[in-house]
Amino acid sequence: MKLKFFLIFIVLAPGQLFAQRDSLVALDVVVLNDIKLKQFSAGQKVEYFPDSLVKQDPSFTDLLNFNSLIYFKENGYGMVSSPSFRGTSASQTAVIWNGININSALTGQFDFNTLSTNNFSSVAIKSGGGAVQYGSGAVGGSIHLGNNFHFQEENAHQLHTTYGSFSTFSTNYNGVVSNEKTALNFGFQYRNSKNDYRYLGTDQINENGAYQFGGFNFNSGVFLNDHLLFKLYHNSEFSHRNLSGSLTYISKDSYEDENVKTLLQLDLLNKKITSHFSLAHLYELYRYFPDTQREDTYTTGKANTVLLKYDAYYKIRPKDIILKVILQHKSINGDGTGITSNQQNIFSAVFLLNQKLKQKFEYGINLRTEYNNQFNVPVIFSVDGKYQLSNNTSLRFSASRNYRTPTFNDLHWIPGGNPELNPERSYQAELGLDLKGEKHQFGLTSFYIKSQDLIKWIPRTSSLWSPINIDSTENYGIEFEYWGEFNYGNHRWKPQFAYAYTIATDLERNMQLIYVPKHKATAGLAYAVSQWTFNYQFMYNGEVFTTTDNTRTLEAYDLSNIRVNYRWSFSEFITADLQFSVHNIFDEIYQNVAFRPMPNRNYNFKLIVTI
Repeated sequence: MKLKFFLIFIVLAPGQLFAQRDSLVALDVVVLNDIKLKQFSAGQKVEYFPDSLVKQDPSFTDLLNFNSLIYFKENGYGMVSSPSFRGTSASQTAVIWNGININSALTGQFDFNTLSTNNFSSVAIKSGGGAVQYGSGAVGGSIHLGNNFHFQEENAHQLHTTYGSFSTFSTNYNGVVSNEKTALNFGFQYRNSKNDYRYLGTDQINENGAYQFGGFNFNSGVFLNDHLLFKLYHNSEFSHRNLSGSLTYISKDSYEDENVKTLLQLDLLNKKITSHFSLAHLYELYRYFPDTQREDTYTTGKANTVLLKYDAYYKIRPKDIILKVILQHKSINGDGTGITSNQQNIFSAVFLLNQKLKQKFEYGINLRTEYNNQFNVPVIFSVDGKYQLSNNTSLRFSASRNYRTPTFNDLHWIPGGNPELNPERSYQAELGLDLKGEKHQFGLTSFYIKSQDLIKWIPRTSSLWSPINIDSTENYGIEFEYWGEFNYGNHRWKPQFAYAYTIATDLERNMQLIYVPKHKATAGLAYAVSQWTFNYQFMYNGEVFTTTDNTRTLEAYDLSNIRVNYRWSFSEFITADLQFSVHNIFDEIYQNVAFRPMPNRNYNFKLIVTI
């Protein structure tokens, strides 16, 4: 029945519940903080999520799971969430906040369940290596979170309130106040849940899965004069989660974390040269409680990162050349219960060049060199280009060398940290073909990644584990995507379909890496008529291996969600949306981490008021 239901949507119009992804355009009244993502990625696949899609779901994991080809692992719903991008590890996926890499200094990863989508005005996914521009960890790809400023007369406010299954409640407020000289956007968010869903096929429930997340954001841009722009970005997030158990044991532990990010920027604007001075502070703290009833007994870790950056942007107009130079110093201080207090000092210099030749060919050459006081970092490069075969068809290519540096836990964990580790190294290439019509877009991409000196924790004794540089891997595959739009009178259909085939091999064992599905597909359909909007989502994750000898697996699974939205317009300035959603509508039994069941069929109601 489910297969028939899915095939109907594929035949009619394959798609996700995207409002169609349109490329972001830097208008005169709009300031995009991470402009190099658009101007220095001509040969790579970059997907932009429209604001209407980003605001639909407060969970970043759910947003990206159903709207991208990234595979996510969760230790139970709402727990630690980590991605696998083209078969690479969570530490090889960089998360970029307004141009700053915010992967954890302690673990090298980013937990996608700690952020709310309502904090950001733009989300983009850049596939392939980006370490030249964004530093350590941008190997498989990077996910970009932005807060853009609109310098125009605006006074808008939006409140989201949701209640659903498992006593789940969330509320989000966002406001925008701006004029030609000043722009403010700000908001807060809170969500909690008992998260006590049934383990389908058993008599168990998720007994220790309650969670709560909260935070606020504030962003401001002020033109001090025609050539001087001051910007402030701030985001704070906190969470408390009881850590879900599994089919084999009942958990009683919990985890708290805090993440505070502040970025100050001063932009000097000129027709030929634009300069940016940046000062950022990133703070992260975690506390782990072995017993939720013993709040006085816990282990902890924290890191403070201070970043100073200067970048200059220069246009040579007759040659249509864009040059960018970035100088950056980063200082990281980390300590905790299991970490020796230590400091990393990192200085990097980046050179980016982009040129368009006769409107048909565009290419980029990028270099990065870096000094680290604790280990040697390789000089890395990337080259990319795009050739316009016709008005609607383009060919793109890229090749790059990338890296990932050891984390504080890798180097300084007590006991077992290894200060002699080398950075991971990676080489990769990508070739893509894009066809863009007025109502349809197709994309086909092939990729290859070869990685060496991968950091792996191995047992030294029965009770002591330590990291070493050992693994080499080879990843390759293809990705296909389609977006479309159909209009019949006042009926509007927006379909999308995406599929990825990925091989990720441990070269020592000649076996597929664990938790990398060979097949992933997403599909869906958005339909709008009058004041009604209907959305259907579909996701398929293929079988994954859960042991390095490939003897144990998790079965493939597919999930379907539906959402119905009705909008009232009370006046020219006030609207209200009432939304009803059903997730996992076929009550699929599934896990994306072994022995960690995910939720059964569940429901939620949402009210959105916009002024």
